[in-house]
Amino acid sequence: MDIRLVRAAHAEPLLCQLHPSSSHQDLHFSRCTGDWSWDVPFVMHLPGGRYLVAGPSRSQIVGEADTAEEAVALVVCGLPPGCGPAVVGRREDLDRLDMVPPDQILGDDERRSHTSDQTG
Repeated sequence: MDIRLVRAAHAEPLLCQLHPSSSHQDLHFSRCTGDWSWDVPFVMHLPGGRYLVAGPSRSQIVGEADTAEEAVALVVCGLPPGCGPAVVGRREDLDRLDMVPPDQILGDDERRSHTSDQTG
């Protein structure tokens, strides 16, 4: 794996929240951990040390980049609206959350409080 690309992605807070994976030296990101959300652009390598950002499908080209940092910036520009931390679970769990209005999604502290209220 291209360490420059990994470091550039790790330095981007929005991408650090997502579930990363590499396949055939491509760098992918998912909004869920149990399988792939397939709604986030990914980075492929081009000859000569350049990068191609595509996605979410391979037929959608976001752009080419000369540096890892430029490639990461292209991925960030292509993130879905409201993209937040990866959901522990499958795409179906993510789909259910995507249907809940943002002001009704409980934060971590609220979830802990709600759970303790339910258990007594």
